[in-house]
Amino acid sequence: MTMALEIDGTLYEEWTEAEVTRDLKDFAGSFSFTLRDGTRSMATFAYASPRSIFRVRPGQAVKAIVDGAVVLVGWIKTVEPNIDESHAEVTISGEDKAGDLVDCAAAPEGPGEFRNVKLEDAAKKIAAPYGLQVRTEIDTGAAFPRYALDLGEAGYAAIEKGARQRHALVMSDGVGGIVITRTGARRAPAALTLPGNAKGSRATFSHEGRHSETIVRGQAEKADGGRDGRAAPLIADGDPVDPGSREPTDGSATDRERRGTALTGRATDPEITRHRPIVHLARTQPDEQSVQDEADWRMRTARAASEEANYRVRGFSVEGRVWRVNEMAYVSDAFQGIERDMLVSKVVFRSSDEGEETEITVTSPEAFDKKAVGSRRRNLKKKGSSGPLDGTAEAL
Repeated sequence: MTMALEIDGTLYEEWTEAEVTRDLKDFAGSFSFTLRDGTRSMATFAYASPRSIFRVRPGQAVKAIVDGAVVLVGWIKTVEPNIDESHAEVTISGEDKAGDLVDCAAAPEGPGEFRNVKLEDAAKKIAAPYGLQVRTEIDTGAAFPRYALDLGEAGYAAIEKGARQRHALVMSDGVGGIVITRTGARRAPAALTLPGNAKGSRATFSHEGRHSETIVRGQAEKADGGRDGRAAPLIADGDPVDPGSREPTDGSATDRERRGTALTGRATDPEITRHRPIVHLARTQPDEQSVQDEADWRMRTARAASEEANYRVRGFSVEGRVWRVNEMAYVSDAFQGIERDMLVSKVVFRSSDEGEETEITVTSPEAFDKKAVGSRRRNLKKKGSSGPLDGTAEAL
């Protein structure tokens, strides 16, 4: 078998069904294996044959291995034993190590905020108690003057809200680390072609969750020069002015204060032509650039979630390289009307009695970055017929 599971250091390959999933939208990778449980079988059936398998239980450490590559390191989260008159088996499932950040508090004992901290440093402080390493592959921009942590806020949510304001993608690497990056730095091991190596495809194109204008509003702690240097004079021994004696103003002071502290970012989706605006509030102390980056990030990720194509290919790897998320693959699929580079956003390795296959989901390549859209959302001119099936997929 080319999929194996290591449980507390013991390699086990006697499973009946196996699935390992990595999805950019889910942060942590997940797995599900159905195993023949020898211990439970021996305790139940007089005729059961002994197997070299111990009783699996939640909390055990696991490694998922696909075509020789370790693609997930994590923990068993759920154990589901199942028995009938002829067999006993157990399905185990769980997540990679980064999954604890999704379920657990960022700072249960405080602090309530970090000051003058860059995104990667805030992420390291949050992830360190969970034994997770953080690396960054991009310039994350200026430090946050104040990085607030809400009471009871989950670790991943605390990191992701800062990443939105730096137009960054935060993802688990599946094997015990967190990566702050942007999309498509590497090419996938092969193109996806139909007819060709794809056994089939399905797609979803929707306007659900998309808006004509995405607005992000925030409030800075300081006016950053927006008050025009017109601070009210302070007189140490002066008496306060009686409210009835105060002179009315023209409101310009309030306007200056609002311009200095109230920040707005806007991003327009030109493909949504009717009036469909949405407003979000920034969850960390923003500046002018960060609210604009967050608005653009929200618009692009909403578009990505509403446009996905899904392909199934034989096997788990091409020339020794397994399929991975956040890689660029050229897609040639006349049925779905796609002829361009697409971003691999989800990979599912699946094995059963019916064989081994990888399910690959692709989305628009500008989904998580801030580069100009340009031609990345336009199909290229098709280079003639793709020819006969290449032998790696079944005929349609």
